[in-house]
Amino acid sequence: MKKFIIVAAFMMASIGAFAQHEVGSLTVQPRIGFSAADFNNTDDTKARVGMIAGAEFEYTLANKFSLGMGLNYSQQGAELDKTDVKYKIDYLTVPIVANFYLFKGFALKAGIQPGINLSSKIDGGKMSVDMDEAVNTFDFAIPVGLSYEFYNFVIDARYTFGVTKVFDQDVIDLDSKNLTFQLSLGYKFSLF
Repeated sequence: MKKFIIVAAFMMASIGAFAQHEVGSLTVQPRIGFSAADFNNTDDTKARVGMIAGAEFEYTLANKFSLGMGLNYSQQGAELDKTDVKYKIDYLTVPIVANFYLFKGFALKAGIQPGINLSSKIDGGKMSVDMDEAVNTFDFAIPVGLSYEFYNFVIDARYTFGVTKVFDQDVIDLDSKNLTFQLSLGYKFSLF
């Protein structure tokens, strides 16, 4: 009998832990994490490690499908190999993502992500140079990823593929686009 009660309690806790949000529900998820960003088409750069912070809303359309939209601050750019020089390019991004739930709590994500450049500079330790004129104001990317929700805590991993060029070709002749990996932890609050 004691084993039966323990098993029943475990099963009830599992049902609560993996509960899917109801169709028609809206949640908000503040999140914070780290990013590792680099440019494509370059051989002399490596990832710049930064942070991501923001919030995302998610509306459940069906048992296994929801749409999300957020507003995030994302530190991106790159570092030059074998130097202390960093391209520090920070964006305000608006991910619009479709979530496909394979099973309760586990979702695959894909969507679009427009972004606005907030600041751009080259930082070389004691030297910092503003690059706002050289970096395009608008960035567009395709995010793909997955997330896992447990007791309303959400671990989210995404990779964004830049579609637009980072640099204004009239100023800097680099045909580079952003590539960014993000790993974040959030907590979902039900709004209705």
